[in-house]
Amino acid sequence: MHPRLLKTFLAVARTRNVTRAAGELNLAQSSVSDQIQALEAELGATLFTRSRQGLDLTPAGEALQAYAEELLALADDARAAIDATKAETAGSLSIGALETIASAKLPGWLADFQAVHPDIDIRLKIAGSGELRRRLGEGGIDVAFCFDRPGASEPDERFARRPVAAEPLVL
Repeated sequence: MHPRLLKTFLAVARTRNVTRAAGELNLAQSSVSDQIQALEAELGATLFTRSRQGLDLTPAGEALQAYAEELLALADDARAAIDATKAETAGSLSIGALETIASAKLPGWLADFQAVHPDIDIRLKIAGSGELRRRLGEGGIDVAFCFDRPGASEPDERFARRPVAAEPLVL
């Protein structure tokens, strides 16, 4: 069942009239009739009967209606998911980091990242660990490179954490 046929079927079911459905779909009345006939032939069932009030769904048409709506919704979801994958390769990324990490580690990492994702605009914000966590929680930055606090309370469950380096502290 082609989505175009299902859209036409639902328009006729909603309007109960081929002419109104054709106007809604910007099609000729004959095209709407042809599409309904093609769908009926494919399914081997009559989907509408004529009455004084217009076209009524047959039991087969009623059975198809919910599935047609669900199939079209799934097709829309699939398109949105595909579009989302395209969107992931462009845009911006706001990174927060401690000054030491920003100067010592990030230049190489960011150069490698930019080579793979040239369409992503990177913005870097320098701050202390506490400020970076606050900005991350408020949505001011997308990712933070900061230190864990030994002995601190439980980590904030809103954030995914991944150690990327261990640095000795020398006095």
